[in-house]
Order: sequence, then C-alpha cells, then structure tokens
Amino acid sequence: MDIISESQYIFEKQAFKKLLIDARMHEIVYAETFSLIFYNKYPENDWMPKKMHLIIDAPFWVGDKSNWEKLIQEEGIIEMKDNMIAYELANIRYHNLIGVQKIDFLEKYLCIFLEGEKVLSIAYDNESDYAWILEDDKDLQERVIVGCDGIRIFSRNIPVDAI
Repeated sequence: MDIISESQYIFEKQAFKKLLIDARMHEIVYAETFSLIFYNKYPENDWMPKKMHLIIDAPFWVGDKSNWEKLIQEEGIIEMKDNMIAYELANIRYHNLIGVQKIDFLEKYLCIFLEGEKVLSIAYDNESDYAWILEDDKDLQERVIVGCDGIRIFSRNIPVDAI
C-alpha cells in the first residue's frame, strides 16, 4: 500500500476538515458499509452542505488500533468486527459524544476525534473503489465530495477559494 504523506493533498485535507470539524454525528446506517451522517448546524459558506454522509468501506476502528485488535482477538470474534464497530458507534451516539473536534491525516489512516476522547480511525487501504467518501446528498453532478480511493485523496465541487 502506498503511504499518503503529510505534504500531499493539502486542499482536499483542508476541505475535509472544514466540512466535518464542529459537525455532529446524528445517525449511523449499516448496509454492507457503514454510513455516518453528520449535521453542521451553521455552515460557514453557501457551498458547505448542512448534512453529510461519511461512507466507510475500509477497515476502521474506535480508539487505539492495537487495543482494538487485541479486543477482537480476545473475544474470538474476528468475523464479527462489524458488530463490535456498530456497538462502539451506538455507544458513542448514545452518550452524545458526537461532536467532531479534530481531524488528523496520518500516513496510513485518518483519525476523527470526537467528544469524550473518542477516536474513529479509518484506513486508507480498501478492497473496493474507495476507502471512504464524505458527501452531501445533492444530485451527483453538484455533490460536494471528499474521498479516498486507497492511494489518493480527491475532492469535487469545492470552490478553490473556499479553503
């Protein structure tokens, strides 16, 4: 797997942060992939959507990766990772720890820091067309998108002067 370095995709990373920081996760949907639905109460600009879907089709976990892997292996439920992630996401939602406070793009994964020191980490690698996509629900031609296809981060319909 290629590594996405800190100096790459600066515009796309800044757009992702602008869209998600201070947004709140209000819904969790699962249908082969997880979709976390975030709302931004007061979008800063006209181009910023109020509602965004973070669709995840790559390995992801809650908290420290080594602790997460240890938990999965100790429980002997490797095939039930989706259930564990659903449980953790529901727990975050139930305790209202849903506000996005910070985002870091590391070499191999993205970290989304929520309230209560909860961290969602999403790998850049994937077996499908994308690892993750953050998008609104407009028509495809107008849709604001920031995503990762495993080797690069891309964006669509974000004004150059928006960041």
